[in-house]
Amino acid sequence: MRATAAGLSDVGRERVHNEDRYILLPEFNVYVVADGMGGHEAGEVASRIAASAIAGYFREANGKRRKASTGDRLRAAVTYANARIFAHADDSRFYRGMGTTVVAAAFSPRERKFYVAHAGDSRCYLLRNGDISQLTRDHSLIADALLERPDLTERDLAYLPRNVITRALGIGPSVDIDLRAERVEAGDVFLLCSDGLHGLVDDREIARIVEDNAVLADACGKLIDCANENGGRDNITAVLIRIEETASASWSQRQGVKSRSAR
Repeated sequence: MRATAAGLSDVGRERVHNEDRYILLPEFNVYVVADGMGGHEAGEVASRIAASAIAGYFREANGKRRKASTGDRLRAAVTYANARIFAHADDSRFYRGMGTTVVAAAFSPRERKFYVAHAGDSRCYLLRNGDISQLTRDHSLIADALLERPDLTERDLAYLPRNVITRALGIGPSVDIDLRAERVEAGDVFLLCSDGLHGLVDDREIARIVEDNAVLADACGKLIDCANENGGRDNITAVLIRIEETASASWSQRQGVKSRSAR
């Protein structure tokens, strides 16, 4: 088995800066989406540090790290990213308080498992046989409230602010990272995305767009187009990873790796 991937990011229609960041590391089967937060462009710095720290962790892995399981290495990489962001913010009053959500994934062909680590409300979805399922749980005030009180109504939830994140990288010296493993099947497609996508495009529409666009880069573009058509209120990032039975196809549609400019 192998994974092929494509990614795309867009500033959206209302923002000046793109504080989202994504990386594709085909040599390690690692993929990351980070959505930065903080004033004075600090969110852009936080998401950039997160992406580069996770990439650096895998690229500089020594023998000891290679002996660790895929899931353990993924969690350690995200934990390392948190430390890097927190240290950078702690050294500068300008960047103090900056942070970023993150959803990071690693595919293990040997185990036939797809590992997902996350903090915040950037999400991972699994699309299989035309169905879509959300693999991550948002770390947000509303999601936490529903976890404690599943009986809350929409009227109850209307009193809660919808943009409050309860976990993120860089906010403190340590962070609780959720990690899960999903056994894969050939044909599975995983979507990593920021809330600029899932906040404006519902799950059924996401599934339809991916199903209708076999080329992953095209599907990423259509997802972003749809979010922009629905208002584009935030930065929008989509990374798609397809699990294939053979290694005949190229690892990525190269045209999908570049970020789009503002519209």
